[in-house]
Amino acid sequence: MNRERPLSEQEEQRIYRWIVHGGAEQADAETHLQHQNWLQENPARQRKASQVDGVWNHPDFEKAVRLVASSTPAEAMLAAPAPRRAGHRWPLTAAAGFLIAISITVLLQPFSTGQDPDTQVYATERQQTRHTALADGSTLDLSAQSRVAVDYSERKRHIRLYDGEARFTVAKDRERPFVVESLQASIKALGTIFNVDQRGDVTELTVLEGLVSVHPHNQPGNTRHVAAGERVRIAGDAIGRVQKFDLHNYRDWLQGLVQVEDIRLEELLVEFNRYADTPVTAADSRTRNLRVGGTFDLQDMHSNLQILAALHGLEIAETGSGIVLRSGP
Repeated sequence: MNRERPLSEQEEQRIYRWIVHGGAEQADAETHLQHQNWLQENPARQRKASQVDGVWNHPDFEKAVRLVASSTPAEAMLAAPAPRRAGHRWPLTAAAGFLIAISITVLLQPFSTGQDPDTQVYATERQQTRHTALADGSTLDLSAQSRVAVDYSERKRHIRLYDGEARFTVAKDRERPFVVESLQASIKALGTIFNVDQRGDVTELTVLEGLVSVHPHNQPGNTRHVAAGERVRIAGDAIGRVQKFDLHNYRDWLQGLVQVEDIRLEELLVEFNRYADTPVTAADSRTRNLRVGGTFDLQDMHSNLQILAALHGLEIAETGSGIVLRSGP
């Protein structure tokens, strides 16, 4: 296994520019893919990006930076609702300085937010999974390199999936719908079992029991109802066609497998890199956009890569920072 090298100052600055200074918001889809590949070349980059993003999106951090950046009295500022991240345009020097100062204190295990004691964050590292019983009797199964925020109150059960993949087994409570927010979509259920996979710019919802509704964030009227044995993908503003799958033969990360059908190789590598000893990347857009499918063993990356190479004419190259797949001549 390759030895992980520490981050340089230039690498850290690139991560801060991407998250704090609006680089992600201004980038097109191709640039997002390039940045994701760059992160995957070094696990230390991925951890740093996850830590910075966790602080930047934390509601207490948002309020603190707004307080520093304005002359509003503290009492009024803390009472004000935090803005959505897409609308952030705070004085960036103060924000970045404050972020750098506190980012080293970020903990990716459960923690209380301070203002709302019912909100907790759960996270896993590479190759680590986690099973958690929630306060209402629901359960959360978290795949590797994943992170969620759980916010329960008397009126709501709200989950935010920041990164990775999670299966939710939801206890019935008609007074409190169970809502999961990914980067692309809002998913609502009462009592059911479903899996949500956040793969970069794509959210995939798979329903294993009951009925779930889902819509893109900015299209609340464009709702799909997804039943057991069905899945749907949401990318940006677009929600795909609901597709059926064989529920009896369904296997996923809880069985150490990943089953995919006609997805981009880039998405499959996201799945692989949650469990791989060494980061795997695609060398160019042609390779990243290859359509792939099959069932892969998350504990046997060598065989997975050999299968992909044989099926799609790929070359496998080892570099100082990981493994690179290239389209053959």
